[in-house]
Amino acid sequence: MSDATAGGPGGAAASEDGYPAPAVAWAMVAVLFIAYIFSFIDRMIIGLLVEPLKADLDLTDTQVSLLQGFAFAIFYTVMGLPLGRLIDRSTRLPIVAAGVALWSVMTASCGLAVHYWQLFLARMGVGVGEATLSPAAYSIISDSFPQKRLGLAMGVYGLGSAVGAGLAFLIGAVVIEMVANAGSISLPLFGELSAWQATFIIVGMPGLLIAGLFMILPEPPRHGVAAGTVREAVPMREVMSFIRKRAGAVLGLCFAVGMVNFAVFAAVSWFPVFLIRVHGMDLASAGHLAGGALIIGGLIGLVGGGWATDRFGGGTAAGRLAFCGFAGLAGTVFAVIFPLAGSPALSAVAFVVFFSAAAVPIGAAASALQQLTPNRMRATLSAIYLFVVNLVGLGAGPTATALVGDTFFPFDEGVRYAIAIVSPIGFAIATGLFFLSAGYARREVDV
Repeated sequence: MSDATAGGPGGAAASEDGYPAPAVAWAMVAVLFIAYIFSFIDRMIIGLLVEPLKADLDLTDTQVSLLQGFAFAIFYTVMGLPLGRLIDRSTRLPIVAAGVALWSVMTASCGLAVHYWQLFLARMGVGVGEATLSPAAYSIISDSFPQKRLGLAMGVYGLGSAVGAGLAFLIGAVVIEMVANAGSISLPLFGELSAWQATFIIVGMPGLLIAGLFMILPEPPRHGVAAGTVREAVPMREVMSFIRKRAGAVLGLCFAVGMVNFAVFAAVSWFPVFLIRVHGMDLASAGHLAGGALIIGGLIGLVGGGWATDRFGGGTAAGRLAFCGFAGLAGTVFAVIFPLAGSPALSAVAFVVFFSAAAVPIGAAASALQQLTPNRMRATLSAIYLFVVNLVGLGAGPTATALVGDTFFPFDEGVRYAIAIVSPIGFAIATGLFFLSAGYARREVDV
């Protein structure tokens, strides 16, 4: 068996170039895409539930921001590192299945919390489960498609983040409308629950079905790995040596995407609250508008951006990173415009442009990282990438907006000024880092 077709047990049927047949490869992307949707629904649903959570548990904006950010991000980032090592030396799909099941159960557990600390612990559990998905997905997709088609495949997978975040707000809005008059809802096995508790359970439990799909998919063969060596872990010193040699490109990429995430979560986590407090929308209407804007922006940025970066600069890592830099320029401008717009319609249109620009690096930068990284350490490098990206972005972004708002603008409309300060700063820093990383990547030969 050649290096290009070596794989673990159950390896997928391969085409002549050693990659799985296109139907098998896209089926894998489809299931990963669905799992990513559910991961972002479970991750982001709390953004629509800020006001009822504050009322029922007597919380501040900053306390809620810790549930949105650090409670999830701490274990999501820390557990990603050992899980990435495990994924690099093990059969990947069962690990993903276990992760999906765990985060689904922990999301449902959020709906059973009656104290802040219980909700905090449940959000930590969601982070542990979700830490399995993207390191494995990046590795699996990279072994399923030739490099020149990698951007579109990564973009489709990454679209799950925008669709999931959008559906989180849309589904939450529907549940809230269902119980608006009754004040509570009764669910089998769980009994009488408030709207926010029912929402967590309703969005959490279906993930168990998705976990089962990963148990019937074929494991794709690993490219560039000799037969029988998959389970031997690359020494961590070798990984660190690689990072040192390519620090300008690899670390520049990681921190650039981290600052994009910082800008995005500083805005998206508070977007429904912004629509409620600034534009006077009710909770359900804010959920519908925010959810629709996220899905439209994600489609433009991830699918369109993935297609474009496969062509821009010949589909090289440097070309993809430079394209991210140009997207960052647009994102910086519209990060100022959307929170300061005078009407909800104008704000939503500007937000779509902002989020489209922010969505481009989700697929493009992930593709560039896979091109820069040898196969046997891809999941480990992806875990390091996700550690940086989410600790900087998801961990700090929501809290930065809350702290600026609570400290300098402690009134209802203050959230618009906090977003208009925090988000553009993050995007501007990311833009500079993307161009810097592209310059370093241009000096290296893509792996």
